[in-house]
Amino acid sequence: MTIGTIVKPNQKGQIVIPKEYRDELAIDSSMFLNLVMRGKGIYIYPIAGVVSKADSESSYLNVLKKTQGKWNENWEDIRKKRRRIELSAYE
Repeated sequence: MTIGTIVKPNQKGQIVIPKEYRDELAIDSSMFLNLVMRGKGIYIYPIAGVVSKADSESSYLNVLKKTQGKWNENWEDIRKKRRRIELSAYE
């Protein structure tokens, strides 16, 4: 086992990430951290940002708006156009 930097939690269970680690990983107060339990350890990964539920729903709606084109057409007109094209292929 490799010994890194040893830190001690305070009364609330909080620890300080050493400055050299924060600098190396570009961690600042605006960065989100992902904590993952694996076995008997905790892994901490910096992440660039978090997408909230409202953001994901909004982006999904934007994708639907951009792709509605063909789905928004009158299906009866499409059927008639397709039929005309199919019939003209036999002429």
